[in-house]
Amino acid sequence: MRTENLEDKKRELERLKEAAEPLIKYLCENHHPHITAIVTPTSVEVMQGIRMVSGIDEYIVD
Repeated sequence: MRTENLEDKKRELERLKEAAEPLIKYLCENHHPHITAIVTPTSVEVMQGIRMVSGIDEYIVD
């Protein structure tokens, strides 16, 4: 694992933000607020949330 100092981490977060902003702008201008985008190194998937139930954790094995 690479050791990073605080300034390196700040620069990396800024680079990530700069990379994400065009996609966020596209989503806001072309889709409704219930859209999610998943980005991988080879693709982007745009999904629509219809219903969600969260907090079901009684089956998680510690």
